[in-house]
Amino acid sequence: MAFDTCRHLRTSLLDLHRTLVTLERRDYEKRNGPLGAGDFLQVMAYSDDMRWLDPLSRLIVMLDEALDGKGDADLTPLPVAQRARELLALDRDSTLPFMVRYMAHFDSCPDLVEAHARALSALKAVGTTAPAA
Repeated sequence: MAFDTCRHLRTSLLDLHRTLVTLERRDYEKRNGPLGAGDFLQVMAYSDDMRWLDPLSRLIVMLDEALDGKGDADLTPLPVAQRARELLALDRDSTLPFMVRYMAHFDSCPDLVEAHARALSALKAVGTTAPAA
Protein backbone atom coordinates (compact mmCIF):
# COMPACT_ATOMS: atom_id res chain seq x y z
CA MET A 1 0.00 0.00 0.00
CA ALA A 2 1.30 3.43 -0.85
CA PHE A 3 2.56 5.52 2.05
CA ASP A 4 0.25 8.40 1.09
CA THR A 5 -2.79 6.12 1.03
CA CYS A 6 -1.93 4.79 4.46
CA ARG A 7 -1.38 8.30 5.82
CA HIS A 8 -4.73 9.40 4.36
CA LEU A 9 -6.44 6.51 6.13
CA ARG A 10 -4.78 7.46 9.41
CA THR A 11 -5.85 11.09 8.99
CA SER A 12 -9.44 10.15 8.24
CA LEU A 13 -9.64 7.82 11.25
CA LEU A 14 -8.09 10.48 13.44
CA ASP A 15 -10.66 13.03 12.23
CA LEU A 16 -13.41 10.53 12.99
CA HIS A 17 -11.97 10.00 16.46
CA ARG A 18 -11.82 13.77 17.07
CA THR A 19 -15.45 14.10 16.05
CA LEU A 20 -16.43 11.36 18.50
CA VAL A 21 -14.39 12.93 21.30
CA THR A 22 -16.10 16.27 20.67
CA LEU A 23 -19.50 14.57 20.90
CA GLU A 24 -18.52 12.73 24.07
CA ARG A 25 -17.24 15.94 25.64
CA ARG A 26 -20.48 17.73 24.82
CA ASP A 27 -22.53 14.94 26.37
CA TYR A 28 -20.26 14.67 29.41
CA GLU A 29 -20.37 18.40 30.06
CA LYS A 30 -24.17 18.43 29.75
CA ARG A 31 -24.30 15.91 32.58
CA ASN A 32 -21.40 17.15 34.72
CA GLY A 33 -20.75 20.79 33.86
CA PRO A 34 -17.92 22.39 31.89
CA LEU A 35 -14.38 21.07 32.16
CA GLY A 36 -11.02 22.47 31.16
CA ALA A 37 -9.05 20.64 28.49
CA GLY A 38 -6.74 18.98 31.02
CA ASP A 39 -9.63 17.80 33.17
CA PHE A 40 -11.43 16.35 30.17
CA LEU A 41 -8.23 14.62 29.08
CA GLN A 42 -8.22 12.91 32.48
CA VAL A 43 -11.81 11.79 31.91
CA MET A 44 -10.86 10.43 28.48
CA ALA A 45 -7.86 8.59 29.89
CA TYR A 46 -9.40 7.09 33.02
CA SER A 47 -13.18 6.97 32.78
CA ASP A 48 -14.76 3.63 32.02
CA ASP A 49 -17.45 5.57 30.14
CA MET A 50 -14.87 6.40 27.47
CA ARG A 51 -13.50 2.85 26.99
CA TRP A 52 -15.89 2.33 24.08
CA LEU A 53 -13.51 4.45 21.95
CA ASP A 54 -10.57 2.08 22.56
CA PRO A 55 -11.01 -0.03 19.39
CA LEU A 56 -10.74 3.05 17.17
CA SER A 57 -7.89 4.50 19.24
CA ARG A 58 -5.92 1.25 18.92
CA LEU A 59 -6.33 1.23 15.13
CA ILE A 60 -4.94 4.75 14.90
CA VAL A 61 -1.96 3.79 17.08
CA MET A 62 -1.34 0.72 14.91
CA LEU A 63 -1.33 2.89 11.78
CA ASP A 64 1.00 5.36 13.47
CA GLU A 65 3.41 2.56 14.30
CA ALA A 66 3.21 1.11 10.80
CA LEU A 67 3.87 4.53 9.25
CA ASP A 68 6.78 5.17 11.62
CA GLY A 69 8.24 1.73 11.03
CA LYS A 70 8.06 1.02 14.78
CA GLY A 71 5.27 -1.53 14.73
CA ASP A 72 5.30 -5.29 14.62
CA ALA A 73 7.31 -6.41 11.59
CA ASP A 74 4.37 -8.53 10.45
CA LEU A 75 1.89 -5.64 10.67
CA THR A 76 0.77 -4.28 7.35
CA PRO A 77 -1.80 -1.50 7.03
CA LEU A 78 -4.22 -3.69 5.05
CA PRO A 79 -5.36 -5.78 8.08
CA VAL A 80 -5.72 -2.56 10.08
CA ALA A 81 -7.84 -1.12 7.28
CA GLN A 82 -9.98 -4.26 7.18
CA ARG A 83 -10.53 -4.04 10.94
CA ALA A 84 -11.48 -0.38 10.55
CA ARG A 85 -14.03 -1.31 7.89
CA GLU A 86 -15.53 -3.92 10.25
CA LEU A 87 -15.58 -1.40 13.09
CA LEU A 88 -17.41 1.17 10.94
CA ALA A 89 -19.92 -1.27 9.43
CA LEU A 90 -22.96 0.48 11.01
CA ASP A 91 -24.33 -2.73 12.49
CA ARG A 92 -27.52 -1.69 14.27
CA ASP A 93 -27.91 -5.17 15.75
CA SER A 94 -24.48 -5.18 17.38
CA THR A 95 -24.20 -5.21 21.14
CA LEU A 96 -20.52 -4.24 21.12
CA PRO A 97 -20.00 -1.08 23.18
CA PHE A 98 -18.28 0.73 20.30
CA MET A 99 -21.10 0.12 17.84
CA VAL A 100 -23.91 0.85 20.29
CA ARG A 101 -22.46 4.26 21.20
CA TYR A 102 -21.30 4.98 17.64
CA MET A 103 -24.78 4.38 16.26
CA ALA A 104 -26.36 6.62 18.91
CA HIS A 105 -24.06 9.47 17.83
CA PHE A 106 -24.34 8.62 14.14
CA ASP A 107 -28.10 8.99 14.14
CA SER A 108 -27.97 12.45 15.67
CA CYS A 109 -24.85 14.12 14.28
CA PRO A 110 -24.32 15.19 10.65
CA ASP A 111 -20.63 15.93 11.41
CA LEU A 112 -20.13 12.28 12.33
CA VAL A 113 -21.89 11.12 9.18
CA GLU A 114 -19.48 13.27 7.14
CA ALA A 115 -16.41 12.02 9.03
CA HIS A 116 -17.66 8.46 8.60
CA ALA A 117 -18.02 8.97 4.84
CA ARG A 118 -14.48 10.36 4.61
CA ALA A 119 -13.16 7.33 6.53
CA LEU A 120 -14.99 4.95 4.18
CA SER A 121 -13.54 6.81 1.21
CA ALA A 122 -10.04 6.38 2.62
CA LEU A 123 -10.75 2.70 3.23
CA LYS A 124 -11.90 2.33 -0.36
CA ALA A 125 -8.58 3.80 -1.52
CA VAL A 126 -6.76 1.20 0.56
CA GLY A 127 -8.61 -1.49 -1.32
CA THR A 128 -10.34 -3.33 1.49
CA THR A 129 -13.65 -4.90 0.75
CA ALA A 130 -16.83 -4.74 2.74
CA PRO A 131 -17.43 -7.68 5.06
CA ALA A 132 -19.94 -10.23 3.82
CA ALA A 133 -23.46 -9.50 4.98
